[in-house]
Amino acid sequence: MSEQLYPYIMMGVTFLSFALLTYGLAAYSDHRRAMRDRYRGVEAKNTALLQRGHASPSFKKRFLDWVSRGVSRVGKFTLKTTGEKPEETRQLKSTLFQAGFRHPNAPAIYFGLRTLCAFLLPLPFMFLNIWQGKSALTIIMFAFLLAGAGYFLPTYALKVSLRQRQDRLDRALPDVLDLMIVCMEAGLALQGTFVRVAEEIKSLSKDLHNELQITNGELRAGIPRETALKNLAERTGVQSIRSLVGLMVQSERMGTSIAETLRTQADFIRVQRSQRAEEMAAKLPVKILFPMMVFIMPALFIVILGPGAINISKNLLK
Repeated sequence: MSEQLYPYIMMGVTFLSFALLTYGLAAYSDHRRAMRDRYRGVEAKNTALLQRGHASPSFKKRFLDWVSRGVSRVGKFTLKTTGEKPEETRQLKSTLFQAGFRHPNAPAIYFGLRTLCAFLLPLPFMFLNIWQGKSALTIIMFAFLLAGAGYFLPTYALKVSLRQRQDRLDRALPDVLDLMIVCMEAGLALQGTFVRVAEEIKSLSKDLHNELQITNGELRAGIPRETALKNLAERTGVQSIRSLVGLMVQSERMGTSIAETLRTQADFIRVQRSQRAEEMAAKLPVKILFPMMVFIMPALFIVILGPGAINISKNLLK
């Protein structure tokens, strides 16, 4: 009986061995294929990232980089010629940071713009008068006035840009404080609140979004919270943000609720904004007096007294 079953047993064992070997080879081949496809996918992503990182910049970016390098060279030459004062340069860097200009060569570009504007602004006026054959002392004096105006034009533009940016930050601050209060009362910590609020206010205030992103980066880098908050106040230069940072630092030291501090500060900023609007409205009659005297009153005098003056002149001529 065993001799009759022996061939069938051998056939079964042989079939099972070949089946297991085939299954093992197929499983190994599938695993190798999956690993190869995964490696190719990662390699393709890395290649795309490398191509994106090493992609040639656009013509506009290359042109702006070339212009900024040239202007910064002029500014560095001006600083070497006039003598660089560390205190003034430090103050200028702080002003440029508060205005939103954070290029590494921002002070050199600023001085380069002042020098170029002082030289280039009078040139069209001088060339026009020389081409027309005019040369007089008044023309030379007017050219010097244009050079002075060109030298101080970047300073005026920097002050306007700084004031506009600080106004935008001041207007967006109460809404940002409301979002921070909601996040902190929902259980988020201060750093998590900054991260969440920075994501939410990107469309509301680009400037405050960037400032909060920088503060989040400083906190993640291990900078103490008090130092990061003070850096936020120094970067913006807005008095309401300075007051807010002082209150937050004091609240953290005393162990009181930061959410209540933020709510009090938001209410105070809104009251302060309404008082500022009332102050501007009260100043409006005084400010409009000069335009009325120069532009509106003469027209009224001409319309009212013009016909009478014409009749009087006609009667006197007769």
